[in-house]
Amino acid sequence: MYNISMNCYFFGTFDPVHLGHIEIAKYVEEKFSTKVFFVPTPSSPEKFGQTDVQDRINMLELVLNKEKISKIELEIEPPNYTYKTIEKLGKSYFILGYDQFLNIENWKKTEYLKEMLHFLVIPRRSVSKVDFTRQKELGYNFNILDFPMMNVSSTEIREKAKAGKSLAGLVDKKVEKYIYEKRLYS
Repeated sequence: MYNISMNCYFFGTFDPVHLGHIEIAKYVEEKFSTKVFFVPTPSSPEKFGQTDVQDRINMLELVLNKEKISKIELEIEPPNYTYKTIEKLGKSYFILGYDQFLNIENWKKTEYLKEMLHFLVIPRRSVSKVDFTRQKELGYNFNILDFPMMNVSSTEIREKAKAGKSLAGLVDKKVEKYIYEKRLYS
């Protein structure tokens, strides 16, 4: 069922990287005997007003070894569609949230992604039971991660930072210091 020779990629804006992201990566590395690489997206086609990608990379570098951060999406012509990156990376595991996976049919070149990716879907604590029957019927290879989710989101962190509140328990102390020193979300 699991191909331990495949790498795993965790794409995201990581705006900012939080403790939930780190815990998910650790869990996947242990459960799937793979190495997780974080792939910061310079500009997501679905999101607007993101923090500069270099600041987001700097925050990742504060909490991860540099070799676990892939800057491949910086080399790809925008917009940053997943299939463009996977064409360069090859077959792999791909971590994504359940809400993204429910919307996967709207992504570009989904037939190609079905061939190339084994999706590792992150559940949300606030959602009791999500039905992925349609994705199974359409031929997507995936596992729902049996992961005790932290109740944390980057949106919540940005809002707290904007209000000048403590980010303890949400982000690494070095990331919190960076956010306040750079006034990222003020």
